[in-house]
Amino acid sequence: MLATIAALQLVLLSQVAPPPREVTPDEKPAGESAPPAAPENPPLPEKGASTPAAAASAASPAAPARPRQLSLLSGESLGGGSTAMAWAGWKSLGIAYAQGITKQDDLGGFLDFDWSTTELRLGALYRRPLGEAGVFDMAGRLSVAWYQNFGATWVHDENHTDRGIEFVPGLSLSKRASGGLFSMLAEAPLTITTKYGSGLLFSPRFSLAYEAPLYPEVTLGARLGVGYRAGSGDAPLKDGQAEFMFLVLATYQLL
Repeated sequence: MLATIAALQLVLLSQVAPPPREVTPDEKPAGESAPPAAPENPPLPEKGASTPAAAASAASPAAPARPRQLSLLSGESLGGGSTAMAWAGWKSLGIAYAQGITKQDDLGGFLDFDWSTTELRLGALYRRPLGEAGVFDMAGRLSVAWYQNFGATWVHDENHTDRGIEFVPGLSLSKRASGGLFSMLAEAPLTITTKYGSGLLFSPRFSLAYEAPLYPEVTLGARLGVGYRAGSGDAPLKDGQAEFMFLVLATYQLL
């Protein structure tokens, strides 16, 4: 009898609370929605908005400018600055000063005394950069000078006094190297003498120079060159002969 009563209770309970069934995706409650799908093409940043790469690029320091080293022999201009240079050796003594009258144009004066021939040159120098030639800076040069030969014969017996005017077109190439400045100069001096009638001297030369900083405003260097001198008319020392140059240089940066 008791077993029959327990069986009836179980039947009643199953009718009141039926067993749970699985809910399909189509039968999900209306309040719940599926997560949004990721967009196929993410939106581009607005114009002017900074990106991590741009911020890193802006934060990186700019490349340092190359150190300032003024020279009267190089293919670089003074950039508006001014400098003075002195030299001594075989076979001349001299001083020069130049000022950058613009960022590209340099103008100055010089005094050079060749003690082996006692020839004095007092003149003006102009220089302007012409651009780059490979890895070198290139500049055109022109000097015009008063020429005076005092006629000493302690080195050259055939020397004699004379005077005139000298024109020196030239070209210089330079490159920063080994902590200093390496320069190459090709010049073609043409001297017209007038004391004893017309005379002409032509003395093309080629030289190499190296200048390195001793202090921030002072550089020391050397210049080595070779040339050939020949002339005509009444010019002194007009017979063809080779010429050599070795000079010690000192340059002081004024501005």
